[in-house]
Amino acid sequence: MDDKRKEVCYIKAPRQMKFKISQGDFSKALLLVNKSLPSRTNLPILANVLVSASGNKLEIVSTNLETATRVVIGSEVEKEGKVTVPGRILFEFISQLSEGEIVVERLGEEVLVSAKNYRARLAIMGTEDFPAIPKIEKGKKISIGAGDFAKGILKVVFCATQDEGRPVLTGILCDFEKESLSLVATDGYRLSFQKLACESEEVKIVVPAKALLEVTKIISEAEVGENQQTEILVAESLNQINFKINNVEFTSRLIEGEFPNWQKIIPTNFTSSAKINKEEFIKLVKIASIFARDSGSIIRLSLTSESKRVALLKVSANNDQIGSNEAECEIELSGAGGQIAFNFRYILEMLSSVEGEDVNFEMIESLNPGRLTVPGDDNYFHIIMPVRLQS
Repeated sequence: MDDKRKEVCYIKAPRQMKFKISQGDFSKALLLVNKSLPSRTNLPILANVLVSASGNKLEIVSTNLETATRVVIGSEVEKEGKVTVPGRILFEFISQLSEGEIVVERLGEEVLVSAKNYRARLAIMGTEDFPAIPKIEKGKKISIGAGDFAKGILKVVFCATQDEGRPVLTGILCDFEKESLSLVATDGYRLSFQKLACESEEVKIVVPAKALLEVTKIISEAEVGENQQTEILVAESLNQINFKINNVEFTSRLIEGEFPNWQKIIPTNFTSSAKINKEEFIKLVKIASIFARDSGSIIRLSLTSESKRVALLKVSANNDQIGSNEAECEIELSGAGGQIAFNFRYILEMLSSVEGEDVNFEMIESLNPGRLTVPGDDNYFHIIMPVRLQS
């Protein structure tokens, strides 16, 4: 009896918002705004998304106070209004529905979501409690190819540190010049550099690596065309950066502080250079990692000339408690060669981030940084600090 009374009251509640939308469009939009939903929060409102219906459009916004995502999609709006609803619950429910029309309406203090044979009620929270998201309309303007931008980010982002005690190194240096963008990331043990073409006003900023990683996911999930541009606005006065990708806007705070003078650690006088098949290199390092995992993750690389025609890369690892291994592959070697030791994870992450059949490895001596590059690509390099070899 109580349930029936509740249902009657629910149906008679005034409709304060109502719209219709396709399941596919709604699900994709909710997937995108989930980028800025916090995994944990002490502020319950941050677990909600702000849904605003007006004209023939639907705007969905989420924020974790560090980043914000705004998606605008077409919708059949019968009654304008806005609500905040639990973001992850709404996405999980909508994503499980079959393709077709979905009706969303606010009835009192709940939102009713209806599709064929399926209905859900979601509790709402006051829109006045939802954080105000500033719309960046003025700032330094940049236009860059979306696909190239995403690829460039992925070739450097893994070098940013996870150590919050060094906040500036948790970001990626973005050095925008008139016709180029230089991306640099380092954790103090390795460094990646990527230069990209763009149209830009000059500005140098540090963007959180996590935020740029989300930008790559948005570019992928928003199904950006091959030649489509990502429009960027840098509002230094607000300490924020905004990325516009199709119907998605992603905003992030910038990291304050001065990025290290990274150029001074880049060697220029390499004495040995090896051209190595990338897949063979990956296999040798993965096998050595079996023995290196419990002994500091250290592997040894040895570049040797066996004869005038044959040169080898030998990769080895040793663990006093388990054993050791050594394996080799043929390479093209210029210079005297030598031995050097690295953390195997640093090599694997770099090799997994680049395209092409081969990589170049350059070194000086065992205590000098080594450099990895891709043949034919003068706009990218990866520096790794060595580990002191044990006799």
